[in-house]
Amino acid sequence: MNTNFNEDDFTRKFLRKTWGNNKSKFLKEDFETAEDPTGNQPDEQSQTEQKNEVVIDTNDEKLTEFKKNITQFVGALKVDNKAEIVYPNDSDVVFNGVITDMNNLKFQFRYNDQSGGLYIWTDSMLLTKEVSDKLAKLVVIRDQWKDYWTSAIGQYTQQK
Repeated sequence: MNTNFNEDDFTRKFLRKTWGNNKSKFLKEDFETAEDPTGNQPDEQSQTEQKNEVVIDTNDEKLTEFKKNITQFVGALKVDNKAEIVYPNDSDVVFNGVITDMNNLKFQFRYNDQSGGLYIWTDSMLLTKEVSDKLAKLVVIRDQWKDYWTSAIGQYTQQK
């Protein structure tokens, strides 16, 4: 058994990575202001990882164009203020949205993903020819999105 293993440190690092920016303000304040009984300082790398994301403005010209294409060719699109996020350390970009007129189909484009980078989630939905055609169009739009980010990712990764 490794005697250097510190369960408290492991748990803190795990929770920082797991919670990221999704934890509530209350939990975040309590967690970050709690005194460490061992006297250790917070892990600076974990704090940097949490801050190392760039949220693309929803009014960005290129993002607006992709949203318009999805609405025009696939269906009504709903996104939040953090729909597109760049992760410079990982050379990755993630775009999340919901196609409301396809049974609230949630989808995600991932730039740096070896399996293609398009994920979908929905409740039961009949896979008709129309739905299949719309999903095929979503794949084409994802390909265009990835092509755009192939040329644009450098401006974010150089900021490291």
